[in-house]
Amino acid sequence: MTSDRIFTAGDLSGLINMITGSTGNELPNVWRSVVSKIGKKNDEIPGEENITLGEKLAANSHVVDLKNGVLLVEANHSGWIQYLKFNQKFILQGLKWALPDLQIKGLAFRVAGSSANLSDTYENQVKKARSELDAKIEKQEKELAQLENKKLVQKNEEKTSEGLPPEMLERFERLKNSMLTNSK
Repeated sequence: MTSDRIFTAGDLSGLINMITGSTGNELPNVWRSVVSKIGKKNDEIPGEENITLGEKLAANSHVVDLKNGVLLVEANHSGWIQYLKFNQKFILQGLKWALPDLQIKGLAFRVAGSSANLSDTYENQVKKARSELDAKIEKQEKELAQLENKKLVQKNEEKTSEGLPPEMLERFERLKNSMLTNSK
């Protein structure tokens, strides 16, 4: 008896896993499962339009690496990465629920064919954070120096006005008032 049914590679992989009793690497399977749940099917429209966004995302992305709680995902196009980033919270929650032992804390993405890896991504993030922190510290140091200069000027003005005799202070006050009122 022959069957006209066409089997996909996923079907064959599942059959092999069932026969051997091995699950292989769970992470790629869980990735596909979680990502494919994004979106909603429209049962009114038959055919390819019935494929959810999540199923398309799962077909166009795959897990590359997991390091220090960051999962590196590769997608076929930068547009798919945008959709994955938009749904990142949902994906992370699904992965944490399905594989709590992996302690996945974040996602990093790259376009297929690029050579970026997690250590490059991490180093770039560290450099960016350092430069932002250095800029913030420099700004605060400038503000502090300005504040110290302002206090020093005020202190000098107080010392100057304290050391003058009262009649001199009175004359300066009259001169200041005459200049402010423009009186002749």
